[in-house]
Amino acid sequence: MPIVDALNLDDDLLEDAVPWSHEPVCTSYIDELESELCVYTIASFDRGRGISIFTTPRIAEEFAFLSPFREVRGLGVNDHTNAWYTEALPGKGIAMLAKHNVKSGELLSAYTPALLVHMDSQLSTLQREKFLKIAVNQLPAATRDSYLSLTKFYNNPMVVMHDVLKSNTFEMEIGGHMHLALIPEPSRMNHDCAPNAQYYLDGATLTHVVHATRDIGQDEEITIAYSDPLTHYELRHRNLEAGYHFSCQCKRCQDHEASDAILTTIKTLTTGLEDWTPESTATTEDAERVIQLFQEQGLEGFLDVPHGHAAMAYSAVGNLEEAAKHAKLAAEVLAIKMGPTVPGVADWEEMAADVKAHWSWGKRKRGFKGTFSKMFG
Repeated sequence: MPIVDALNLDDDLLEDAVPWSHEPVCTSYIDELESELCVYTIASFDRGRGISIFTTPRIAEEFAFLSPFREVRGLGVNDHTNAWYTEALPGKGIAMLAKHNVKSGELLSAYTPALLVHMDSQLSTLQREKFLKIAVNQLPAATRDSYLSLTKFYNNPMVVMHDVLKSNTFEMEIGGHMHLALIPEPSRMNHDCAPNAQYYLDGATLTHVVHATRDIGQDEEITIAYSDPLTHYELRHRNLEAGYHFSCQCKRCQDHEASDAILTTIKTLTTGLEDWTPESTATTEDAERVIQLFQEQGLEGFLDVPHGHAAMAYSAVGNLEEAAKHAKLAAEVLAIKMGPTVPGVADWEEMAADVKAHWSWGKRKRGFKGTFSKMFG
């Protein structure tokens, strides 16, 4: 349900509540959207960081009732954590590196977008560039300069704003619609198929949050995955070439035949762990092996599902201590991967607190007809 509908607020009140610092500038009416698209800017947003939004009037009105616009920020959002610095690396451009030794799970950054752009397909590139230029130019100077300093794919002076957005964007759902989100600081994080950091985006707080997924040494590059690292080499490379215009040369890609073989082994073992028929031969050793293979591949930020399988495998044979340990780890990894409020986090925490109440308890001790879909009832 849209936020404004839930609050039952009328349009006059909404207009009074939105502290736009510039008069909105709009396209003509777009039939497919049944609306125009407009540029809205709050230059004073969060201590002068500023934010510009190119979206429909109705979604813009909803922004005013998101928590970042209604509450004083005091949780480290848009504050430098002092955990990283940027530096040019050969062949990689400006990269983000660890300023000191970082522990697994440590918060690396939490920032709001400088620009949010409705994902329409009706405007031409040149039409969109006109409004992006207005949106970026209305930002405070420091934020505008951060935007313009980011990587560009095409270096075409006719579409600079579009080029930066295309080259550095994340996706965030706002008001039930996907928006491109340009967040300058984490845009410096390069890709690796074995990333040492994981991020999630929270549309309710307009925040992009990054945590370390394993220990990172001082001056080591901080990386995230631009493409799903659980897919095989060819698909990863096609996605990276098409979406980001580069060919990954990470260790997994250099040794892609061995890496692909490990992914196949993981899939086979996982299929067995998800088999809850009486004929299942899945064991806790299989679950531990999957976790080990993930770690060997540098996929610690994606261990929520393997730890979940391990929690249920141990629960199924009546090992309460190990089941609770892995359920807790599944919750911790999922919170870093998807955010602490996603339903699965609470599900795993509930299992960790009372393993015997979980449907999997003892099921492989006496046989059980079912499937992995019974995980959450």
